[in-house]
Amino acid sequence: MSESKKIVIVLAGNPNCGKSTLFNALTGANQHVGNYPGVTVEKKEGFKTYKNNDIIFVDLPGTYSLSAYSEDEVVARDFIINDKPDGVVCVVDASNLERNLYLFTQLAELDIPLILALNMVDILETKGQKVDEQELSKLIGIPVVSLVGNKKIGIDNLLDCIVENHGKENHASKTAKVDYGDDIKNEMDKIENLTQKDNELSKLPKNWLSVKLLDNDEAALKKIQKAPNCNEILSQVQKSRKHLEVHFSETAETKIAESRYGFANSVVKTVVKDINSNKTDISEFIDKFVLNRILGLPIFAVVMYFIFKFTFTVSEPVVGWLEAFFEWLGAIAGGAIPEGPIQSLIVDGIIGGVGGVLGFFPLVLFMFFAIAFFEDSGYMARAAFVMDAVMNKFGLHGKSFLPMMISTNGCAVPGFMAARTLDSKRDRFITMFAVSFMICGAKLPVFSLFIGAFFKPPQQANVMFIFYVLSVCIALVAAKILGKTILKGEPSHFVMELPPYHLPTLKGLLLKMWERGWMYIKKAGSIIVLISILMWAGFTYPKAKENPIISQEENAAVQMQQSFLGSLSKALSPIVKPIGMDGDKAIALVAGLVAKEVVVSTLGTVYSLGEVDPENAEPLKEKIAKDKTWSPLKAITFLMFCLIYVPCIAAVSVFFRETGSKYKWLALLVVGNTIAAWVISFIIYQFGNFLKIGT
Repeated sequence: MSESKKIVIVLAGNPNCGKSTLFNALTGANQHVGNYPGVTVEKKEGFKTYKNNDIIFVDLPGTYSLSAYSEDEVVARDFIINDKPDGVVCVVDASNLERNLYLFTQLAELDIPLILALNMVDILETKGQKVDEQELSKLIGIPVVSLVGNKKIGIDNLLDCIVENHGKENHASKTAKVDYGDDIKNEMDKIENLTQKDNELSKLPKNWLSVKLLDNDEAALKKIQKAPNCNEILSQVQKSRKHLEVHFSETAETKIAESRYGFANSVVKTVVKDINSNKTDISEFIDKFVLNRILGLPIFAVVMYFIFKFTFTVSEPVVGWLEAFFEWLGAIAGGAIPEGPIQSLIVDGIIGGVGGVLGFFPLVLFMFFAIAFFEDSGYMARAAFVMDAVMNKFGLHGKSFLPMMISTNGCAVPGFMAARTLDSKRDRFITMFAVSFMICGAKLPVFSLFIGAFFKPPQQANVMFIFYVLSVCIALVAAKILGKTILKGEPSHFVMELPPYHLPTLKGLLLKMWERGWMYIKKAGSIIVLISILMWAGFTYPKAKENPIISQEENAAVQMQQSFLGSLSKALSPIVKPIGMDGDKAIALVAGLVAKEVVVSTLGTVYSLGEVDPENAEPLKEKIAKDKTWSPLKAITFLMFCLIYVPCIAAVSVFFRETGSKYKWLALLVVGNTIAAWVISFIIYQFGNFLKIGT
């Protein structure tokens, strides 16, 4: 048997071109995720054995170009230049070919073997068009493979193409490059003559380096700083740029970009053929309403309201079944285990704590399912576009809305990480602060618990929607304040691809729902169990002496007051009393720093410890609804504090890393959010109390 060959292939492409879907289709479960050394950009690698070849796929960050505008772009091109993979698969959206070919024009200048993966050809056909694959291959000088990545159509053809072209001589030299014209070419030659004198610079692609220097590319300018003739090169670059600006009456950057778009435009006009000119472009038709200046925002509001309505309506019976299950489980455990510490630990600590959180698991799942539907359909990208006008008024742009939505879809951690895609440091930092105020999946059980306890089913979706709107408003106001004070400046330019609409597959939606839901389950199986046990121990010890004169309920209350956490709750009471809470509620919020779901599990443990008959336990929301220390106003105030105060430890650690491990930003998040939470909660509670609203 012949020895297997190792082939390293890079996947490059625009955001929303289907690159990640293709990567998953090629590698399956054989992939791992890390970070590129020294930066926070995610690195994804996958493996595939095919026809006695071990193929390593590297999924580069989605970029529109290879300029030094963002960390993603620099990482993408530096990996290709420095690591020298065996080839690059340039993934393009066939239905948006001209825009996608702009990236190809820059990849071509890196002098590396290329394959063009023409993805989403099925969507192009719905528009009544097709691409002449052979003509396209002939024009750009590289192999072209048609694909439908999400249906795994053409995957084997792509793998065959990779294997067949591996190691072919002069493969890269046949790739078509943009003709910038004689004037620019002459200036490129002058710069090349100087860069080739340095051994290190001569190892870089000649065309790429000279074009990037003319393009005033920051990363390219840094590469020439160590060259002995650096000043001579810089002088020539400045002369060439000035000459071109005088000659064309526009900057070299503009002229180079025009040439690239001109190349892409001419290719598209040649290879895209009409097969049914009578077909209506469904995406364009829907966008007439969805992106309308007047209708766009109301439609977005209706979509978000539908998500919450769907979530609460569909999940209500399933949540009821799970609550009944944990009541039954607690009763069985209470009857089977002799009375004592072990029974209390199992029934009050674990079942009472974890059961309170897992009872809301169906609600979280249905929320993820609904949001995944609008994500996969292509609508959420439009939502960011629609929100751009609103975000601009608060010093951000629509692209900042995506990390906020990602946080709502699951967790603040990927929300913070998604801010990497923003071009400027200012925009990234402000966006991360905005993300911290969103209702993440971990906060959802807390909101569901109190909304379920104090509001009837028809009102629950309305209240949840109001809190969602409030979270966005608070995030935007915080962004405005930061943008006018600590992080002054103008938001960077907003550019975003709008993918075509398509009907999501049920399998895809269920997979996405389960992936996000599984993270929730893992928390319940690890962190929440541990914290529930710690909370139980904190309220159970040291043991208070039982008083035979008073009732069991009163003895339970005395025990909790004299316990470790009972003493802590007394210390916290003066701080939280002005916002309508007592110490027990404050303990739940402190525990919530570990994970926001722990707020529910802590309350579940507290209320379970207060029961004397575990066999007749009630659901947690019913216990809270009957507790006289609560009221609708106090519940709203509690939720407002939970919404605003510092995120969980995992999110805080990611925020710290993403902001360059600067303690001043960490302090602003932790201290600033907590103070803001207290002040806003104080205003709401005192104002509501004064007007006797919800008391």
